Amino acid sequence: MHNFPQATVEDWLKRVAKATKGAPFDSESVLHQRMEGPRAERASVAPWATFARVDHHEVAAARRQAEEDIENGVTGLILPSSAQAPAFEHLPLHKIAIRNEGGDLGAEALRHLVSRLPLDPARLVFDHGAHDPDLVKLIVSQGFSGPFMRGDGRSFHAGGLDDAQELGAALAQAISHLRSLAFLNDDMLSQAVSLTLAASQDMFATMAKFRAARILWAEILHNCKLPPAPLRLHAETSRVMLADTDAHSNILRSVTAVFAAGLGGADSISVLPFSFNQGLPNAFARRVARNLQNVLLHESQLWRVADPAAGAGAIEKLTQETCTTAWAVMQDAERGHWPSGDPAAARARPRIGVTAYAPPRELPAEVEAK
Repeated sequence: MHNFPQATVEDWLKRVAKATKGAPFDSESVLHQRMEGPRAERASVAPWATFARVDHHEVAAARRQAEEDIENGVTGLILPSSAQAPAFEHLPLHKIAIRNEGGDLGAEALRHLVSRLPLDPARLVFDHGAHDPDLVKLIVSQGFSGPFMRGDGRSFHAGGLDDAQELGAALAQAISHLRSLAFLNDDMLSQAVSLTLAASQDMFATMAKFRAARILWAEILHNCKLPPAPLRLHAETSRVMLADTDAHSNILRSVTAVFAAGLGGADSISVLPFSFNQGLPNAFARRVARNLQNVLLHESQLWRVADPAAGAGAIEKLTQETCTTAWAVMQDAERGHWPSGDPAAARARPRIGVTAYAPPRELPAEVEAK
């Protein structure tokens, strides 16, 4: 006995023809809504680098933080300011990537640190994050490789710009840095600037933004008549999306952000601990931030496919739209018209666990004791 009416092959073909509007039903583009577009592949199909911030203000505690992070799977460390530079002195700098976010003072501190150690600067993986071209000359003369400067979209993201505007503004910054580094040879100049973008809980928009970054950077190098080189693309989970109350809900938002940035082509990712907005995150919050990436990398194996969204009609269309808007924003910024946003609007978006489905009681903050 059958509960459903019997359908013949002819019935099925009629329904397919109606759905495809007469197009060949065995076409891959019809079955999967495939769409051709430029690829946004990483330089190599390898796990992205997992970064952790060394945030503690006391040098000894900061070093312990860094050592614990390295021991538990982190492959890169972030120097947030020059004050934490002494904590890096006894760390295995030859085995991990280092990212300076302390501006020229941080870059100078790291440069002097390496000069006192038996290390070959050319073999270190540093993203210097400098602002002064004269400082870059010293870094180059010491034997370091790039990137030396970066275009950074995080402040634009925090200022209320949408994803395409953030990308366009960050690219304009990067182009400005390219001009200031014209003393480098072409091969070095192609790899002299990195890009940093915020990764948010808007999965598809984040994925499209990171794909668009690679596509547009290749176009910029082409227009500048520079040799093609892979973009060093870093993601940081959005500070704006982190809730101050019910902070544990930030873990779910961070998972989505990392998933999107990883599939979008980020070379490296830093996850802000879920209690970041509540104070100095403690060891538990830092462990969750590490393990979040470890699970996605080593259990879900997200890194194994280069540009997995390529050909997916919805993502390709969103990527194209992001490219078009970001390029226009970049051109406007080149003419001196930088985009402006509304920070309050960015923070007013609904948040599960905060403005919707708030918990009956607030859990203790996972921060260092004051």
